[in-house]
Amino acid sequence: MTRAEMIDICVRRDKNYTDKFYLAVKSTKIVCQPWCSSKVPLEKNMEFYDTLDEALAAGYRPCKICMKKYWRN
Repeated sequence: MTRAEMIDICVRRDKNYTDKFYLAVKSTKIVCQPWCSSKVPLEKNMEFYDTLDEALAAGYRPCKICMKKYWRN
């Protein structure tokens, strides 16, 4: 899947891609599902990871909106 395709999926908030890839936002250090209802970030701030573990290892934290089951206080 290309970067442009992943961006389009995130803009459309397509739930068919749940757990297929993860959107990480450089400016906030948050990782989301592609369908997250939070504001769509600027393209320059988007990074994509194949797994949640990869995003977490890169220093991102789970989104409080779309990843409640992963949130740790």
